[in-house]
Amino acid sequence: MNPLDNPRIRTVVRSAVLAVNTPLARRRAASAVADLPRPIKLEIGGLTQRPGWLITNVNATTRHYLDATAPWPFEDGSLELVYADNMIEHVPLEAGRVMFAEAFRCLRPGGVIRLVTPDLRKHVELYLAGAPSVDGEVGTFYRSLGLTVAHPVDLVRVPIASFGHHTGYLYDVATLSAELERAGFTGAKEWDLSESSHPALRDLDKRTDEGGAQMAVEATR
Repeated sequence: MNPLDNPRIRTVVRSAVLAVNTPLARRRAASAVADLPRPIKLEIGGLTQRPGWLITNVNATTRHYLDATAPWPFEDGSLELVYADNMIEHVPLEAGRVMFAEAFRCLRPGGVIRLVTPDLRKHVELYLAGAPSVDGEVGTFYRSLGLTVAHPVDLVRVPIASFGHHTGYLYDVATLSAELERAGFTGAKEWDLSESSHPALRDLDKRTDEGGAQMAVEATR
């Protein structure tokens, strides 16, 4: 048996790696921010390096550490794009508002923010559709992750109670658009996954196989 299959051991190892890597990742991020030509394409909560982008995260193995719910280490107007895929649902509303305000400050005029996150309204619609939804694309996907989807109510329970979302804040298109507009953004609009108004934001979304459970919203600085 792999020791890392034990949740307690995995937690201890993760904490140790986080403690060692975070200071290094902060320094690497600071160096990258100083050296990168402007404007910067920034991904928050990213896991895969991509040419032309600064990929940041707060996880234990990130190369570039950035807490997006605190003041950002970028000057005003220094970013071209901000992208986050399945990140904002992990932070409370007030922390998300800090992130949106910092994105607005750091994006240049005409810059775009794109956020991909579970759509709570879509999950509620699946619940209201009744029993057939249990065996639909979303229910089948969640069961493939080892989650219990036995009744329509699970299609609302899972996005709220699983994946650590209970400590964050879930959105629908209207709510996310309102919060972006509150921060100063304009033209908030839902896009199909992998589609975008900006070529550099196309084909980035990872969770395209969840049967409509995810939404992508873009807005302009």
